Amino acid sequence: MRRKRYFDWEQAFLFIWQDCDGDGIWHGDAVSLAREFDVSEDDAYAVLSDLCDGRKIEKLDLGTYIVLNWPEKDDASLPDAP
Repeated sequence: MRRKRYFDWEQAFLFIWQDCDGDGIWHGDAVSLAREFDVSEDDAYAVLSDLCDGRKIEKLDLGTYIVLNWPEKDDASLPDAP
């Protein structure tokens, strides 16, 4: 479990990035994100909405998102693509 004080869209995106499959599909939702960061579902939903609005991810189905905005390969702040 990650700590609440670190919960923002960047930390959420990093978690999603690390947890998605090789096609960039993340099988999660506000409930699982809230559980991971020990925050409210409303806070998690708001961050997921921000990520969608910022075109970082897109909701495909209930509990499924796809990463749209892969960081550049030389971006040292994120791990290698899955």
